[in-house]
Amino acid sequence: MLVNVSQDWANIVRDRRSDLGLTQADLARRIGRARQWVVRFESGHAGSASVDSLLAVLNALDLYAEVDTAEDETDSDPMFMDVVDPWDEPRAQP
Repeated sequence: MLVNVSQDWANIVRDRRSDLGLTQADLARRIGRARQWVVRFESGHAGSASVDSLLAVLNALDLYAEVDTAEDETDSDPMFMDVVDPWDEPRAQP
């Protein structure tokens, strides 16, 4: 998934947390933050999160991010992050 704005992060985290059956309090405990921090993050305030906090969230939810340059020079943002659920990756057939 291509991430362009902080609301994209919020949606990814909320959806993945829900898919894993975790509450906001569960995620907060896993990353060592207050539940209110998770509430704010999932409400679209992800832009104020530190890189360390974002990485803690990704690790807690078994997600990873790839940073790359934009392929289309007309993009308004020259960098983007693609968040990938490792379980969505195609698996090689034996």
